[in-house]
Parts: sequence; C-alpha cells; structure tokens
Amino acid sequence: MNPFAPVVALDIDGTSGDYHGHFTRFAEAYVGRPMPDPSQYTGGVPFHKHLGVSRSTYNTMKLAYRQGGMKRSMPVYEGIGEFTKYVRSKGVQIWICTTRPYLRLDNIDPDTRHWLTKRAHIQYDAILYGSHKYRDLVKAVGRDRVLLVYDDLPEMVEQAAALGLVAALRHQPYNASWDSNGKAHRVGSVNEYRNVFDHYYKWRP
Repeated sequence: MNPFAPVVALDIDGTSGDYHGHFTRFAEAYVGRPMPDPSQYTGGVPFHKHLGVSRSTYNTMKLAYRQGGMKRSMPVYEGIGEFTKYVRSKGVQIWICTTRPYLRLDNIDPDTRHWLTKRAHIQYDAILYGSHKYRDLVKAVGRDRVLLVYDDLPEMVEQAAALGLVAALRHQPYNASWDSNGKAHRVGSVNEYRNVFDHYYKWRP
C-alpha cells in the first residue's frame, strides 16, 4: 500500500447501502407487526422511537440482526462498487470507516467484508471500526492525505469537520433538516459522489 497516496473515507450503513430500510423490514418480522416507513424517519427522535419500540427491545433487535448475519444482505446503493473502482484507478485509496462495533460480536468483521466484496463489489484498502472512526483515520494516515469523507450521519460529519476534513453527506430523510453550515456537500446519489470526488481530485495539492 502506498504510504503517501490520497485517501477517500467511505461509510457503509446509509452511505453505501440501505441500512434503515433493511433493518425496518427485519424489525417487522421480529416483532410481527408493521413498522413505519423508513422514508418518514426525519431524525428528530431516536430510531427506536420512530419504530415505536422501547430502547431495550430495539437493542435486542439490533443484536439479533447482527448475530443473524443480516448485515450480509443489506441492499446496495447502485453504482457504489463502480465508484470505488474509479477512485482507486486514480491512485487514491479507499478506507472503509464504519461505526459498526467490531469488538461486540465476532461475526461483524467477516459479515462486513462479505458484504463489501461479494454483495457491493466495493474495492478498498483498509477498514476502521468504531464511533471515533475519523479520529482513528487521521491518526492512521494523517489529515493531509484524506481527500474526502462520505457519510450519512451529521454527528460523523461534525467529527470529520472538527478534524479539518472535507465531507460529503449522503442525503437521507433523517438528515434533511440538519444545517451543515458549510461542513458538508450534500449528495443524493453515487453519481454525485463521483462529481464531488472529481472536483477535489482535480484541485488536490
């Protein structure tokens, strides 16, 4: 791996694949009743409240979702694999940065790698897990090497911005009301991911 290559950080859930829709369908089967449409989740309340379940039930469902290997079958956003191939063809590394709890369950890493390679056909150079993923990324490669961060969660964009990183926020119903205050470019499709990448790749130092 080139220790001087630029880096693009790519999130998984909600950025590369449809986590909220997939989890909602699992939750319906788990509790045996319909759940609210995930497109109606505006992010004003925690996700478990949107689903109409207690925090403890939600945590139990998430555990069952992970242990059942459901991460392997999450729907893939169209074009994400081709996007990563394009980025790497430019000599830029892809670092997968996810808040998935690597140390919580021993199947998180193999299920994640299966989804990345077999389902999404995502090309990547490294994976970082945990809620401090962008801090860990900067520690690993240095701030100056990070060309762009792609994420769907405002709190993760805030983390990236605090580190001086440029972010692209995948537009979702749950982040629609968030005022980025110039901290992120909003992107609604993988084609727009590429447009933002091309801009920063062209003008990189």
